[in-house]
Amino acid sequence: MMRALPGFRVALLALLSVAILRAETDGWLDLNRLDPAAAQTKFADRTDRQSRLGAALALLGVQPRTEARVHEARGILEALRAADPNDATGIAAAYQIARIDQLFAQPANPAAAIATYRALLASHPGNAIAERAAPKLALLLLYTDVAEAAWEERVTEITTLLPSLQSRAAQRDTRLVLADALLRLRGDHARALPLLEYCLERDLVVRPPGIANALLTAAECARVTGRKAEAAAYYQRYVREFPREPSVSEAARRAERLEKEAQ
Repeated sequence: MMRALPGFRVALLALLSVAILRAETDGWLDLNRLDPAAAQTKFADRTDRQSRLGAALALLGVQPRTEARVHEARGILEALRAADPNDATGIAAAYQIARIDQLFAQPANPAAAIATYRALLASHPGNAIAERAAPKLALLLLYTDVAEAAWEERVTEITTLLPSLQSRAAQRDTRLVLADALLRLRGDHARALPLLEYCLERDLVVRPPGIANALLTAAECARVTGRKAEAAAYYQRYVREFPREPSVSEAARRAERLEKEAQ
């Protein structure tokens, strides 16, 4: 399972590419340094939309995270979305509202988060900020205890969404969430393998721990489904790229055995 960033930082990272990093917007740099208290001070007297968004994210980041701060942040975000739901700030505000419903609201409101994530993806296709909703939607839909038929409908929804995603991060993370759910919840190696292959073939996984995990998981999926030559190739790549990992000897042994069995 991919490691989630703190909620306020997710929207921040999406917006840094569009923020103007001048002296008066140093609050964004404070947020990126995980110093929301400093950011809160710098955003306090500013009224432009990006700074108001920054103020909301700072409120969500300051510890302890209180119900009052979450409520205040939500009010700022709701106002930003209402004023213009279609600019980068409005889209990021909507995304963060969904994150509040998912993570910070007392009680949590996953149904509201799902509705907002779906609306973002439907209303802003190809938008990098909106597409951050895709893996979050997948997590909420797939890791909920529902009847088998309903779960398969959710798998279909996420599978249908995949071709429309434009950002590399959304393409990768949504596929990895789906693959993880198929393996953890259904032991479905056959459907998980193409998702992992897509990410590996396109170098979508860039961090070494993620690459290592994807290679080993793809190797096991290929082995279980009888694709021994491919399984050996994944293990061999793992051995080449991660020679210092403790599991490299076992991976090498498996690669050698599978390669022989494939002949």
